Amino acid sequence: MSHRVDLVNGTLDGHRVLGSTVPQVKAALGRPDFRTGSGRLQRIGWGTPNDFTLEVIFQRRGGTLRAWTLVFERGTVTDLKVGSLLSQTSARLQSTIKSRYGSAFELVHRLTCKDTLCSGEFASADTSVHLTFGSTRTRGTFITVWKLLG
Repeated sequence: MSHRVDLVNGTLDGHRVLGSTVPQVKAALGRPDFRTGSGRLQRIGWGTPNDFTLEVIFQRRGGTLRAWTLVFERGTVTDLKVGSLLSQTSARLQSTIKSRYGSAFELVHRLTCKDTLCSGEFASADTSVHLTFGSTRTRGTFITVWKLLG
């Protein structure tokens, strides 16, 4: 499965997913393969809960579940300026986002590694979109696109 993401706006395949309800996300992206959680947090995804191409995490706000995080771990995920996101090492991804987006993103947590996890974080200068990226020994490179819900 391949996806096109706009890192600055947090859109996925041309759809504004962040802030959307579960039915809205399903209508935009199709039927998910799994749904887990209950109460305040729920996850839907394509693949399995432990091996997915895309996972959308929802948080309950004002009685309604709203998407606040997109997690990519497998498949082809591209951004217009960065290109293929998951095919790069996490160090290269940090460098590429910084050079291609310039002042649009601030590197708020430089890539650091501890044990089997490397991670870093960018924050958008103009929107409330954040990017958490990194890699693990077993899964390779990952990227999350998230937005704080008001």
